[in-house]
Amino acid sequence: MKYTNALLSSIIVLGSLGTLSTAPTSFHTSDKVAHINAESTSNNFSTYQSIAKFRKTIGSDKIVWKGDNITVTANTLNLDAAADFDHNIIDTIAVAHGKDKHILHTEDFGVNLVDITSVAEAPSNEWIAIRAEKSAGSNLILVNCKTGKYIILNERLEKTGKHDVETISSYNWSPKEDIIAFDYGNTEKSILAIYDTKKDRFVYLPRATNYISTGLILWHKSGRNMDYISEYPSDQWILFRYNTESKKVKPVKKNDSERISAVV
Repeated sequence: MKYTNALLSSIIVLGSLGTLSTAPTSFHTSDKVAHINAESTSNNFSTYQSIAKFRKTIGSDKIVWKGDNITVTANTLNLDAAADFDHNIIDTIAVAHGKDKHILHTEDFGVNLVDITSVAEAPSNEWIAIRAEKSAGSNLILVNCKTGKYIILNERLEKTGKHDVETISSYNWSPKEDIIAFDYGNTEKSILAIYDTKKDRFVYLPRATNYISTGLILWHKSGRNMDYISEYPSDQWILFRYNTESKKVKPVKKNDSERISAVV
């Protein structure tokens, strides 16, 4: 989506937020993983987490995401009789971490996956998040690199009684713990939550209104605060900050579509 890069640019110019790390930083958004380099200001203060990068390559029968220590390989299968959007589906997903290698068979998922759009590693190196596109929406798959255990967050949410979990678009791991913040919903609704892999528990962020979509989630490097940009009403983007200790959300900055366009 076009707003992804606009939101990234917007967050750089918000002086109250400090600056981004001088290292290339990956943001897992609803469209793709965007890499930007931002120069620090004179106080050299970095507000946000640094995120390990993964590089994507596409072959005739595989999709590979490679990081420093982890490689995710999706082997694809051609279905001649399928519809155009399901013509090539992912048959297996291999996660290799050092000597450990685990194979996920997508036939067990109950839905066809057509692409892997981003990969992110937890700070402990024990978990990895894989965002996989379906014919409609996307799943977020969390894989334990040591045991091979995996959790499809969409299904885990549905087991708690949540509905309209068609897609998980934006997400990011905390820099301090194996907990992951993400948004879920459909094309008209976005809800923010945090999943704790150790406690197998969700925390749902309070909200003052129904967000239409969420374009960006970033943790502060302390792990205590998390910022996200959500849309409501249409073309009105607000930067919110969530405090993990107080469990409260507050708006930080509002940007309309004209301001976003101006800073791109």
